[in-house]
Amino acid sequence: MRLSLKKLLLLIFFLPMIGQFTLLAQTRFTATISASTIGKNETAELRLMIENARQVEHIIPPSLKDFIVLSGPNQESGMENNNGVTRQYIGYTYQLQPRAKGTFTIEPAIAKADGKILKTNRVILTVTNSSATTSNQNNNSSPFSGLSGLFDEPVQQTDNRDFILKKGENIQAKIDKNIFIKVDVDKTSCFIGEPIVVTYKLYTRLRSESNITKNPSFNGFSVIDLSQPGSSYYSIEKLNGREYNVYTLRKSQLYPLQAGAMEVEMAEVDNNIHFVKEEFIKSHGGNGIVNDWGINGLPQQALQDEKVTLQSKPVMIDVKPLPDTNKPASFKGAVGNFTLEGGVEKNNFSTDDAGKFQLVINGHGNMDLINAPEIVWPDGIESYDPKIEAALNKQAVPVSGSKSFEYTFTVIKAGTYTLPAVEYSYFDAALKTYKILTTKPTVITVTKGTGKPAAAKNDTIVKTGKELFFDTIFTNRLWIIIPVAFIIFTGLFFWIKRENSKEAAIAVAKKEEEKIQVTTNRAALPDNPLIRTEDKLVQHDSKGFYEVLNKELRQFLAARLQVPVETINKKRIAEELDKKGVAVTTSLQIQQLLNDIEWQLYTPFADENKMQEMYQAANTIVHSFSLSPEGKQ
Repeated sequence: MRLSLKKLLLLIFFLPMIGQFTLLAQTRFTATISASTIGKNETAELRLMIENARQVEHIIPPSLKDFIVLSGPNQESGMENNNGVTRQYIGYTYQLQPRAKGTFTIEPAIAKADGKILKTNRVILTVTNSSATTSNQNNNSSPFSGLSGLFDEPVQQTDNRDFILKKGENIQAKIDKNIFIKVDVDKTSCFIGEPIVVTYKLYTRLRSESNITKNPSFNGFSVIDLSQPGSSYYSIEKLNGREYNVYTLRKSQLYPLQAGAMEVEMAEVDNNIHFVKEEFIKSHGGNGIVNDWGINGLPQQALQDEKVTLQSKPVMIDVKPLPDTNKPASFKGAVGNFTLEGGVEKNNFSTDDAGKFQLVINGHGNMDLINAPEIVWPDGIESYDPKIEAALNKQAVPVSGSKSFEYTFTVIKAGTYTLPAVEYSYFDAALKTYKILTTKPTVITVTKGTGKPAAAKNDTIVKTGKELFFDTIFTNRLWIIIPVAFIIFTGLFFWIKRENSKEAAIAVAKKEEEKIQVTTNRAALPDNPLIRTEDKLVQHDSKGFYEVLNKELRQFLAARLQVPVETINKKRIAEELDKKGVAVTTSLQIQQLLNDIEWQLYTPFADENKMQEMYQAANTIVHSFSLSPEGKQ
C-alpha cells in the first residue's frame, strides 16, 4: 500500500504541470586528467566529477600507487543553468606527480550516489623523459622517493654527511636536528577577509621516504590552494647557517571568516629515514662508496632505518574584526580594493520587452565571497535574481579579476523611469578604512507594447480559425486539467485495488524467499568464516584484506542473525542484535569494527598496521557467536 500511495501523491503533485516540460540533466560520474602528457618532474590534475546527484554517500578513489599525491582530494561544488537545463556538480581533484616515466592507466573511481553505484571512465596519462628539471645523477635518495613518496628526485642536493651514523651517536638528537617541518605565514595579524599565505615545508639533511598523513583542514578560513610547477616544490635553503633540502608540502592563501585567535593547523608526515653506518663506509674505502652505489645500492647490513612521525607546530593568527565606526549601510563583507561600473543594455524599450541592468566589480580581495549589490527598484519595475559571472585569477594573492551581476527586469506601465544610483562599499585593509563606490542614476523610457512578448510578435502571420480554437483551449487550461484529472483518479481507484492484492501476495512470497535464503546462507557458511581474510593477512595485501574482511564478516553476521545477506547493513545488524538480546557491549564492538573497516575501504590508502588488530577483533566476534548462537556475553 505504501508504494501505491507514493505513486498517487506523485500524480496529484504533477497534475497542475500538464502541458509543461521540465528538462532534467542525467546523473554522471566522470574522470578527466589534465594534461594527458607530461614530463616526469611535472604534475597533472585528476578530476572526479559527479553531476546532478541529489546525495553523494561516499567516493572510493582509484588506486594512485604509481603517483605522488601532492594535493587532494580538494572538493568543489556548484550549479549551472543552461537553456533551461539545470546542472549541479561535486568535484574532487588531485594534483599528481608520476613516480616514473611510461604510460599509466588510472582505473575507474567508484561512488555511491542516490542509492546507485556509479563508476568513472578510465583515464590514461603518458609520462615522458623530458622535464623542466633533470634527475640527480648521483643517485642520492630524495626524501620523497620510494614506495610512499611525494616528490621526484631534486635537481641537486646539499653536500653533507648527516645521513652517516657514527657508533654510539644519539639517533633521536640527530633526527631532530636534521629533519623537521616548518610553517611560514606572511602575516600573523590581519582583518576578517584579508588574505594570509601559509606554506608548509619539510626541511631535511637526511635520506628518507616520506608521506603526508595529515593535511590541515583550515577550519574558519576560506581556502585557495596555490598550484606550482613541479620543479618549484624543491629548493635548497639556508637556515641558521646550515643548508637544507626543502620540499613544499602545501601552499595556500586563507581568508579568515571570523574574528579571534585562529589556529593554522599542523601537518603530519611519516618518514622512513635511512642512515648509513660509519663502520661500513670505513671498511669499504671511505665516503665515495655512497656516491658510487647510492643508498639503494648498499647492502642491508650497511643501513639502519628509523621511522619517525613529524608534526609542524600550530601557528596562531590574530584575526581582527572589521571596525564598526563609519561602517556604511551598504557594506556586505568585501575586503580589498575595488571599482564599480554599471549600466543598462538599452535605455528605450516597450513593456513587451525585458530590460537588463549590469553591474561589474573589478579589483582584488576576497572576491569569492563578494555577493550581488542591492538595488532599490522604482515602483512599477519587477526584477529577478541576477545572473553572476566571474573571471578570477585565484593564483594571485589576493585573488584578482572581475565579477559581473546581470539583473533582468520588466516594466508594467509605459513611462520614464530613473534607476537610482547603486551604492557598493568595501573595507580597504591597507588603509584601515571603508570606501564607498556609486554608479550614476540611469534614465529609461518605456513605451506601451502590444501586451504580448516580443518573441511572439509576427505581423505577417494570419491565424486561422483552428489556431484560434487551440489558443482558447490553452488559455483556459482548466478545460483540460479537470477532465484528465477525473479520468486519472477513476483509473487509480481500480489500479490501487489491484495493486494491494498483488503486494499482499508478494509480501508472503518474499517472507518465504527470505527463509530459504537464510537457510542456504547458514548451510554455505564454512567452518572458518574468515579463511580468505586470513590469506590476505598473510599476503600483506592491505586493500584486498579490508575488502574481503568486510564481505566475510557481513556474510557471517547475516547467517547468524538469520537475515538475507543482501539486506545486511549496520542499522539492520543493530536491530537484529537487539531483538536477539545480544549484550550491548558486543553490539557496540560489532558496530565499531564495521565503522573501522568502512573507513579503511573509503580512504585512498589502507593502513597495513591495523590489519592484525582488526582481524583479531573480527575473530573474537566470530568465536563469541560460535559459543553462543545469540552471541551473548
